[in-house]
Amino acid sequence: MGKVGTGWSRTVSSQIRKQLDTVVSPKSKLTRPIRKPKATWVEPKFYADVEYRSITSEGLLRASSFRGLSKR
Repeated sequence: MGKVGTGWSRTVSSQIRKQLDTVVSPKSKLTRPIRKPKATWVEPKFYADVEYRSITSEGLLRASSFRGLSKR
């Protein structure tokens, strides 16, 4: 539904990376293949909490902001 361009810092990014490093997967779990040769795939164990104002007519989030990561 789009990208979140605000709401995190280098510290938060580092914390997220440490959490995701614990669930690295050898291959993608997506139903449609995506060509990303340098991608690091992870098991879908987390939810990104994102706040947003609305959804555009194209189905994208408007004024989105990252609020945190929570475990399933």
